[in-house]
Amino acid sequence: MRDAEVERTLARIANPVFRAAGLNPASVHVYIVNDRELNAFVAGGQNIFLFTGLLARLETIDQLRAVIAHETGHITGGHQARRDQAMKGARGMALIGMIGAAAATAGGSPTAGLAIASSSRQAAERSMLAHNRAEEASADQAGIRYMAAAGSDPAAMLEVLDLFRGQEALMPSRMDPYALTHPLWSERIALLEQKTAALPHGDGPSPEDVYWHDRMVAKITGFLGRPSEVARRYPAGDGSEAATLARAIAAHRRPDPARAGALADTLIAARPEDAYYHELKGQFLLESGQAGGAVAAYREAVALAPDEPLILAGLGRALLNLEDGAADAEARAVLTRSAALDKANAGVYRDLALAEARLGDEGAASLATAERFVLEGRFADAERHAARAAGLLPAGSPGWLQAQDVITVARRAQK
Repeated sequence: MRDAEVERTLARIANPVFRAAGLNPASVHVYIVNDRELNAFVAGGQNIFLFTGLLARLETIDQLRAVIAHETGHITGGHQARRDQAMKGARGMALIGMIGAAAATAGGSPTAGLAIASSSRQAAERSMLAHNRAEEASADQAGIRYMAAAGSDPAAMLEVLDLFRGQEALMPSRMDPYALTHPLWSERIALLEQKTAALPHGDGPSPEDVYWHDRMVAKITGFLGRPSEVARRYPAGDGSEAATLARAIAAHRRPDPARAGALADTLIAARPEDAYYHELKGQFLLESGQAGGAVAAYREAVALAPDEPLILAGLGRALLNLEDGAADAEARAVLTRSAALDKANAGVYRDLALAEARLGDEGAASLATAERFVLEGRFADAERHAARAAGLLPAGSPGWLQAQDVITVARRAQK
């Protein structure tokens, strides 16, 4: 799942842990998996995958940091490298694409990174992620140290484990995945109790961090939760900003565009300089078939956050929905900039291919489609479209050279 605001919030929460662990936050990639299950794991190097079910369930920032710190402990402990040989298959081709894109971005060479990561054909499968006891204990110990060093409460690690206490008594098919892949032994919990008692417990998260965390939970609950969940979590008497956000999204999903728009305007009136609220209004309008209004809302969002690739992607998609030649040309420019800032968004390449095709550049359209298929792990399709692009683009041009690179990547991945 991609969302500019949620990704920014996760960076605020996770980066202090990464720095405490001696990691460069830019080298660790956090991905959001759109799944209601309570799970998190590390795969493909310094890549942490957090499930939306877990993000919505955890009650505090420190609990979320505890999960991130634990998974960071697996990274710093080198556990993934030892486990890679046992991993077979993939949870989905989209995960392969994400892991490959992460490697590409981290190494500064998208093509080479994708070739190495994608050709390995290794990706995350929940049933393959059963950790051994020593690794779990090691990750626990490292995690609570990182939390204390980051100024968080290491006792939140115990709170997370308490969420799954008693899971060992259930059949595997009924256990939450996090409990299944992170075994909970009583002595492990007892050891953590001893260790956390001796560590500083910090001053707690800042009010600003709490604010953004509340918004993140509201957004995930609104978009992915059932209407009854939204009503239960944000009852009628709750007049908070987070409650208004969740209700706006729930109204959009019903759909009730009038109420969704009114609540979005309420949020914007309270925070007119908030790019994410203008983006949200743009999404509501675009998905309600009001492309003109969506373009205006996205323009406001881009003006406030000009370097946010996902907001640029939204503007590009809205412009394409105007079905106008001038708008298509602007969409191509906007989507090209979005792709330059974020090379891991397959949807941008899909929209860019449409813009190029409408503008009559079939070679560029085929190249964008090939890039999209590489990110989605569809390597045979990527090779076919890249070969078509190479035949249409001028030999030796930047696009032609990129098409050759994609052909190389796709062929290597299929071996």
